[in-house]
Amino acid sequence: MAASNNEYIKEAVDTLEVISQDEIKRMEYNARQKAIWDYNTLMEENFSRGILQGRAEGRAEGRAEGIVKGRAEGRADLLARMAADGVPEEIIRKYI
Repeated sequence: MAASNNEYIKEAVDTLEVISQDEIKRMEYNARQKAIWDYNTLMEENFSRGILQGRAEGRAEGRAEGIVKGRAEGRADLLARMAADGVPEEIIRKYI
């Protein structure tokens, strides 16, 4: 009765039942547990790798966008300065 009310006691009773089984049953139990642990570890590692890969891709995209934006702003600034300096419009159009 106490085992059904307390999860820790229930877990201990379950483990005791496994230990008291024959050797083949214990080996099967241990193999199942190992498979569960291996699966959980694999999922955690894949999740972490996915996060890192996503961050790297985001940084690369951000850099590329920043370069494009910087070039466009620089070009616009250059054309504005050319116009302000009195460069003829037909020469400025060559750079547009």
